[in-house]
Amino acid sequence: MRHLILFGLGLLAFGCGTSPTTPSPPAASSLVINAVSPASGTTIVVPEQYPYFDLGGVVIPPHSDLISVNVSVTSAHEVPWAQLSVYLLTGPERLGYCGQNLPDAPTWSFLPAGWTTTYTVTGFQIFRLPCEVTGVRAMLHMRNNGLLIPPIPSETIAEATVPVSARLRR
Repeated sequence: MRHLILFGLGLLAFGCGTSPTTPSPPAASSLVINAVSPASGTTIVVPEQYPYFDLGGVVIPPHSDLISVNVSVTSAHEVPWAQLSVYLLTGPERLGYCGQNLPDAPTWSFLPAGWTTTYTVTGFQIFRLPCEVTGVRAMLHMRNNGLLIPPIPSETIAEATVPVSARLRR
């Protein structure tokens, strides 16, 4: 009987030290731009096979191998709906951009706290050519009203900007 009691106490002590824990979500949402391709200093020639329209510019379809932006995003809180918008910046102004990932703008629904993913954007709509790109701005946001300009802070879950020097031309 004495051995049985000691064995039971040993199991109890062992179990107390190994209780499973649920990982807590991160304290803040984040967005990291992992890579932009091609490298800074590159001239990107948009092929004639992608027609240029006076209203709207030229659409570079996803998987065209012209431009790519790889991001990792994390939402610290539950979010009912989110979209990833990526802008090809032309200056320091909030609205200074010449392209956006309109043909390749993923959306997600019902994100739990702690949700994370990595995504590579490869499709863009370029509004004017030529264009001197000075940076890339990526934003995970909750705006779902069709407005294409960058979301305001209250609509933004996380964002990041990296400097890039590239020229887009025909």
